[in-house]
Amino acid sequence: MRVDVYPKRVFTFVESRPGEDIYEIRVMLRDVPGALAKTANVIAEAGINIKTSIVFASLPNEKQGFWTAFIDVSNSKIGIDELTEKLNALDVVLNAQIVKPKPAAYDIMHFPIQHGEERAVVMPISLLKNLFEEIEKILTPSGFAAVFYNAGKRSGENFAKYYREKFNPKTKEELAELLFLCTGAIGWGRVETYSLDLNRISGKVRLVGNIEGAMRNKGAEPVCHWTRGFLTGYLSIATGREIEVKEIKCIGKGDEYCEFQLEAK
Repeated sequence: MRVDVYPKRVFTFVESRPGEDIYEIRVMLRDVPGALAKTANVIAEAGINIKTSIVFASLPNEKQGFWTAFIDVSNSKIGIDELTEKLNALDVVLNAQIVKPKPAAYDIMHFPIQHGEERAVVMPISLLKNLFEEIEKILTPSGFAAVFYNAGKRSGENFAKYYREKFNPKTKEELAELLFLCTGAIGWGRVETYSLDLNRISGKVRLVGNIEGAMRNKGAEPVCHWTRGFLTGYLSIATGREIEVKEIKCIGKGDEYCEFQLEAK
């Protein structure tokens, strides 16, 4: 199935326009149909604009969840205290809190960030680029490539084992597909096309917007050593065989996308 894709903003911060009065609201809701609609209706009736929001379960075994949003109250018909009272009076609301983050509208109501069951961090690409560049100053080009390839390979092996245990895929092809779905969802890069024969150990994977290639300075050689290592480790576990992955096209050397070729070792 092919769908249109658009950039996704992570719920960490919201830009405010001149004249807006931004607050953050967190509502703990009962896990019942219509809970979010009832809550949003109170906010709409108050003339408050919802800038952005997220909804997620608090704990897997609890029948409740959070709805958190940045709201603009500049045209609100009621005050913050009255809005809080109205929300807490709803039968679907367990608790509602509204705060004003200062001096900028950053999320101050949730920590830590989680990706699935594991803690995660949101790092702008500029900071990650600085990290790579400083490490590159210390190591020789071959040493840099080896360190990041080996780190990627180990990460790929561990990730494949984790996915196999968590999702119990029926085939090695399904295990590979899980990785390709994940890469776009977490912002690593979007697998645009792939043609893999995991029985004969051959094929190619095309990765568009690969963050590793995008943040590196342009050069004559492929630079995505961590990504290449990750694919090697992951697909080796998926196939049960030692494989080799080569990067044959790379954003880091001016190509439109990164492309990796899979071969038997």
